[in-house]
Amino acid sequence: MPHAPHNTQPFVGTHDRFGPELRQRDYAQSVLAHYAHTRGYDRLEVPALERKASFSRQVVGASPWPEWNPKGVFELDVPDYGPGHTHTHQNTPAVLIPEGTVSVARWLASVLPTQTLPLKVFYDLPCWRNEAVDTLSQGKAREFRQFGAEILGVASAAADAEIITFIDGALHALGAPENAVRFRISDVGLFRALTEHSGFEETTTIAVKECLDALAECRAGKDPDRSADLTARLDALLAGCPAETVERWQAMAHHDSGDVDPHLLATLDDVAPGHLERLASMAHALRKAGLNAVVDLGVVRSHEYYTGLAFEVDVVLPDASFVEIAGGGRYDHLIGHFASDGPETVPASGFAFGIERLLAVMDACGTFANAPTQQRAHHFGPSTADRLLIPEPTGDPVGDYLRAHAVTTGNTNGQRVDLWVGEATDTDAIDRYAQARQIPETASC
Repeated sequence: MPHAPHNTQPFVGTHDRFGPELRQRDYAQSVLAHYAHTRGYDRLEVPALERKASFSRQVVGASPWPEWNPKGVFELDVPDYGPGHTHTHQNTPAVLIPEGTVSVARWLASVLPTQTLPLKVFYDLPCWRNEAVDTLSQGKAREFRQFGAEILGVASAAADAEIITFIDGALHALGAPENAVRFRISDVGLFRALTEHSGFEETTTIAVKECLDALAECRAGKDPDRSADLTARLDALLAGCPAETVERWQAMAHHDSGDVDPHLLATLDDVAPGHLERLASMAHALRKAGLNAVVDLGVVRSHEYYTGLAFEVDVVLPDASFVEIAGGGRYDHLIGHFASDGPETVPASGFAFGIERLLAVMDACGTFANAPTQQRAHHFGPSTADRLLIPEPTGDPVGDYLRAHAVTTGNTNGQRVDLWVGEATDTDAIDRYAQARQIPETASC
């Protein structure tokens, strides 16, 4: 009987990796981990298996990220066997984790009573999504790695600003040139308020959200030829709505000034008072700090997962653009879904990179053309930072944080520096935080 060879190829959408590609990834991961440690973040690792209930509609909603499909997760039943595998105690529906934040939220809920907030964590995890095989590409696979950072337990917009400066600094550490990083920012609260005001059902809300997100991608330079079809699809969804409602959605979908301009204020401010003002203030503060921040209300990502600021990150080079290499925002309700005996709202803000997308950016930036020169320091003690710096409060948390960040950037002398982003400014709260993380030095800046 002839020998039938076994298939030697991995599953479609997964890859065997060897040699230079892995060395490049190892380098990227080491740079990111080192950068996170210098900012006072500690690493969190969670299992590849997560209970299916963690990604239920009750927890993440009906559309937790763009192009979500509940069939896009790898599901399996995990049996708990007794001795000798002869008896099954129970079967638990599970998934291979499709992203990191939900597991981070579940972990925090499990340790919340014992932790001193805020917490700054980062993770580097393998993730799996069962993408439709005809949509797979170099930038979209079934198996990928995700690096993310989260600030847990802080409602202040200073935490949102820190996450954005973290991304900017990390990309520059990986080789992105100055002024190449673009942040497209929005406020999901405005989208939520307008859908409620419009009386949309869930299916319409999700369809409108997908149109807005895709149109925002077109404006950023990703497949702009889709714009006409997307506009027609949105017009069809709005057919039959009052003229004022249509005008508001058109303003959300098509404004391209990059700022909160007078037309936006006149058209939308009464729908969700204060949201546009706060968004404009954040954009102004980021620009003043030297970051390229563009207001785009089409950046929704998820109207259920996120609760406030949402953003996507691009790297724009002279010869190439990389759209949405990272995304994130504020998600104040997610952790509460897991904390049965705790508060319903635990404020949090974070983001995630796709490592494979980062490698393409680094290659285009010429990072791999030269030998790495940065020295890496390892720390094995219990402290998360060498110094805790507290911005002098002036009543503007974002401005105070960004001013302190500017002062410390490039001036840390190799130390790990944690910038305080908590709402509390009293000495007791700050001392508790420093003691919990065993940070030996505290100073104002």
